[in-house]
Amino acid sequence: MSSDVIREKIVRKGAEANLYYGYWFDKEVIFKYRIPKKYRIEELDKIIRTTRTLNEARALIKVKNYGINVPQVFEIDPNNSTIVMKYIQGNKLKDILTRLDDFKKRHYFKKIGHIIALLHKNGHVHGDITTSNIIITNNEDIFLIDFGLHEYSDMIEDKSVDLHLLKRVLISSHGSDYEICFKAFLEGYSSEYQQYNPNECNEIIKNIDVIESRGRYVSSEDRL
Repeated sequence: MSSDVIREKIVRKGAEANLYYGYWFDKEVIFKYRIPKKYRIEELDKIIRTTRTLNEARALIKVKNYGINVPQVFEIDPNNSTIVMKYIQGNKLKDILTRLDDFKKRHYFKKIGHIIALLHKNGHVHGDITTSNIIITNNEDIFLIDFGLHEYSDMIEDKSVDLHLLKRVLISSHGSDYEICFKAFLEGYSSEYQQYNPNECNEIIKNIDVIESRGRYVSSEDRL
């Protein structure tokens, strides 16, 4: 490894990838390294990790062109299933949400709704919209991170599932803030998406309830 590329410490171990903080030619970066899976045939594992690495890196590059704040990609190393991207200094929304007043909560979630609508109307599905994957910088900029489950899709169902995941995260992890945050999110999402296709926007939002009505999302109490 070049002396200009330094991995200093691991910042997160995940099921699919590990994140390392370090430096890439004097820039603070995150190295996202997809872990080999021993239960898979080695050749197949290599193909899967390479494909997912390229998909995520290309998605980050594309969505940045829409004006969405995502980490800048500095280097893609498909042979080692690694993406080198800019380190974003800030706090996960998950860690600061309870400290925000209602005005700030509405402000941030309306902007997040706008961001996700921009993704969706351009055919991108994030796949993991959680408060852990949203960073608020010291300048109050909003960054969307971790496109590891990203897909290209124009299907209403896929976009609804994206929104439904955020709703479930807010209910389970931020219950007292769920209503104000999700309402503001949908306002921001609708105001952006309806400029593109109002009928489709309404279908996406209505379909959240359809997803919840399916057996795996209905609580045992509601089934009685």
